[in-house]
Amino acid sequence: MSKISPADGGHRSTHNYYTPEDYFSRDENHGLKLRDGQRGVFATEDFVVGLHQGLDEEVGEAGSLIMYKCGYEWGVQDMKRFAERMRHEFGGGKLDIWQMNPKFVFETWWWPLTIQGWGSWTIDTSFQKQGMLFLTIHNSAVAQSLEQVGKPVCHMYAGMFAGVFSVFDRQQRNAIEIQCYSMGNDCCKFLIGDEKRVNSAEFWRREGANAGEIKDKLLT
Repeated sequence: MSKISPADGGHRSTHNYYTPEDYFSRDENHGLKLRDGQRGVFATEDFVVGLHQGLDEEVGEAGSLIMYKCGYEWGVQDMKRFAERMRHEFGGGKLDIWQMNPKFVFETWWWPLTIQGWGSWTIDTSFQKQGMLFLTIHNSAVAQSLEQVGKPVCHMYAGMFAGVFSVFDRQQRNAIEIQCYSMGNDCCKFLIGDEKRVNSAEFWRREGANAGEIKDKLLT
């Protein structure tokens, strides 16, 4: 399946949309256009595989950091645009996303990404008071393309989540993938939190702890 990535653009003040045609269209002069006016491109699985393999050959382990930083910048810019759109669509031009129900905000933000091929998600806010969020992604565009490689590969997702929640929480957030489809699991799991918790999770993951064990260690 092709994935669609945003490039630039504005917004339109309509909502409640559920079919691919509501999200993107073709423009004779500008190519693929997303619903909010951004330009998009079709990224095939071959492109995803080639991008990751190319980075691995050129920079080795540093490729994961590059993908994380790319995802982070995408998340920051996407959430800023989304916040402005939400203020007009649902906030009457007065309410900001921080004044709305967080679950509603995040489900509204992620739904277009599901349609665009980035997978479905669930978000666990049970441990928000402890400064942590846990996300589950089914059908990751990256992990499904790379298949079984025995290590986490969804670094761009982790960076994107870090950027999005940094904007929403209005303070720096980090993220890490603690379980990946490419490691033989049925889904990908992520932790979002402060640098200390994420660094601890990375250490335990490298030591062989699974997602459940990492979660237990962070809560003790």
